[in-house]
Amino acid sequence: MNTILEKIKNTRILAVIGIVCLILGTILHYFTFSLFGISRSISLINYWEGKIVIVLAVANLLFIFKDIVEKYIPSLFNTGIGKKISELNNSKYSLIPTILAVAFALYLHIHLNFNTKYMDYGLGFYVLWIGLICLVAYAILHRNDNKSNETQM
Repeated sequence: MNTILEKIKNTRILAVIGIVCLILGTILHYFTFSLFGISRSISLINYWEGKIVIVLAVANLLFIFKDIVEKYIPSLFNTGIGKKISELNNSKYSLIPTILAVAFALYLHIHLNFNTKYMDYGLGFYVLWIGLICLVAYAILHRNDNKSNETQM
């Protein structure tokens, strides 16, 4: 059990799972409306809410995988925002877009206050929340390489 926890702390597997789940949660149907035998599924990708979730997923990707993105696309970090992201050396900064994504998902949940007799949450709703939980767990549990090197010296 300790080796699994150490593996999670030292790798970015939770981040990969979280980002993939965020993107899948916007593509899959978020809720289903059913009335008089007619069913209609709605996914977030067709609305502005889904586009915001995708932007937050890309922001998480840039913060978490900054070293890999910087290696293969160095021109991305020559812009104003890119320079700010490249100056941040701690992976804990990925908590910022993660908290924004959680706040936005809570906003969606609260404002979609519907009668569950006719509407039901779809697979996208649950996948989106699994992704958010994985990203929060990554931001809390991940051990930064610089921090672990300083404690070993």
